[in-house]
Amino acid sequence: MKNNILFFSIDRLGDYLIRSNVIHNISKHYKDSEIICSNTNYKLIKKQSFFKNVYLFDNSKKNKEKIRFVLNFFFKRYDAVISFDGKNISNILLFLIKADFKFIFIYKKYGYINNLKTKLYCSFLNIFNIKYEILNNRKLIEISSSDHYPTKYRTLKKYYNNINDDTYYIENFELDYKVNIKDRFIIIHLDEKFNDIVDINKNFTESLNTLSLICKKKIILTSYKNNDDYYKNLKIKKIPFKKLDEINLFKEKIFILENIPLIEFHYLIKKSDLNFSCHAGFFVHASLYNKKKTIDLINSTEEKWLNSWVTKDENYKIMYKSNLNKKIRILDILINLNDEIKKL
Repeated sequence: MKNNILFFSIDRLGDYLIRSNVIHNISKHYKDSEIICSNTNYKLIKKQSFFKNVYLFDNSKKNKEKIRFVLNFFFKRYDAVISFDGKNISNILLFLIKADFKFIFIYKKYGYINNLKTKLYCSFLNIFNIKYEILNNRKLIEISSSDHYPTKYRTLKKYYNNINDDTYYIENFELDYKVNIKDRFIIIHLDEKFNDIVDINKNFTESLNTLSLICKKKIILTSYKNNDDYYKNLKIKKIPFKKLDEINLFKEKIFILENIPLIEFHYLIKKSDLNFSCHAGFFVHASLYNKKKTIDLINSTEEKWLNSWVTKDENYKIMYKSNLNKKIRILDILINLNDEIKKL
């Protein structure tokens, strides 16, 4: 067993999750595993006990953080360094840190000039014996090329033979507060991606009430610091998580649970019968990890890009809020959702 390894994952929470099992399996080869992460994935990563050190790169202070990290990691020694995120600071630190094994994932951009830059960069990496794998970025995937990020991350099997085909690894958390809901329920997670549903501002409340009438399960809507107009105008009971003890949830058939902390949110996802969102990253991947029925509501034009992220199985389904030029009303979407609920 070697001494230490450093990972870079200075990106979103969903990005970390689709490579989390690869990172966990690689960490088993080292006495100490360390990671540099972002504001958005720090809380979850900090809870993973196999990391000895978790370093937060504060994206709100990028310039100061770049200087701080360069000074702290300049010529620091590791057995291995692996950069997953494609960020400039990660690329810089990869060269400054001393390590016997270095690996980087390159996110190739669209266009002739960008293609030339990628080839030159790969030649440069070869000179320094830095291993790499190329992934296509969103524009390339949507225009011509396909890709699947979790599969590409597993190409590290060449160097670590214990990497399996699982996508996710999330350790069980110690809850600060246990959400106690005895009824069977579904979760609908609301965020800014609901904004482009054609009649969301006019008919969302009425459509949700209709769903509540025809659905046999309790409906929990969740949202976090949501300032969108459609959400402000919702006439559904809103319960701040901090005031949950004051409410008798047994009497509530449908309600909104606001600003639930990440750990308790994961517990709720784990206990639900079905999880529905407009591809909210953590929500979707945590649901699939827990083998829950998971439905992504998307525009059909987004499907190719989405396919590059999701590891599909029998629990995963896509529904559309628009299909080609046809926009689908929120009531029709929720009626289709109820048809899926009936299959449970």
